[in-house]
Amino acid sequence: MTKYIKLRLIAGFLFAFNSLISAQQIKIHSHNDYRQRMPFYQAYAQQLVSIEADIFATEKDNELLVAHDKQELSEAPTIDETYLQPLVHLYIQNKGRVWKNSEQLLILLVDLKTPVVPTLNHLINKLQQYPEVFDPTVNPYAVRVVISGNRPDPEEFTSYPPLISFDGSETSYTSSQLERISMISLNLQNYSSWNGVGTIKPDELEKLKATIDAVHALNKPIRFWGTPDGATAWSTFYSMGVDYINTDQPEACAAFFRDFNKK
Repeated sequence: MTKYIKLRLIAGFLFAFNSLISAQQIKIHSHNDYRQRMPFYQAYAQQLVSIEADIFATEKDNELLVAHDKQELSEAPTIDETYLQPLVHLYIQNKGRVWKNSEQLLILLVDLKTPVVPTLNHLINKLQQYPEVFDPTVNPYAVRVVISGNRPDPEEFTSYPPLISFDGSETSYTSSQLERISMISLNLQNYSSWNGVGTIKPDELEKLKATIDAVHALNKPIRFWGTPDGATAWSTFYSMGVDYINTDQPEACAAFFRDFNKK
């Protein structure tokens, strides 16, 4: 049995239980998702709305491997087998949507670990093979592929096709650049030293609130990375108005928010 067939069977298994999973109203981002026991599928089963994959271009033509560090590349899977083909299969199975009974969109945040050229070109070539899955101008329920990591200069954002958008890293963009930005992701350590225990220092809390307000004033959602990862942090960031809750524990985070109103 090939690895791809196994992935298809896993997708079918998850699909069969899809109706048993309550819709995820709070937006959760599966950070470094490829390090999970079952990349993509654990986040998908919990109906997380944002999934992250780091990719490396290699010397092989059009090959993109999913890994965090170069030393992992010898055993790393391709983005095709880990994310793209499972998504294509699900869109066929669910008749043009990522979830059969939901209009909720899914973000695939792709962090480029190697230079924009040729990494982003390779990725675009792959996505263009399935416009009904990855191009929102073709399918309004298409996966939103958001580029992070090594990005082009903001001045070049508009030169790229609409099947990709970008992850912002600041708040000083022009209006045309903002049109190509789907979210803004910032390093928490630049604003606070909070480790998830106790409360955030008052001056740091004000700084964080001001930053969140500045991003929201641009009509963009915000995500912080480099964050503590536990119930106190998840609840705190949500109450502050952070749009995407960053976690390396997709199942635990989804379970926490599923019963959030009872806590």
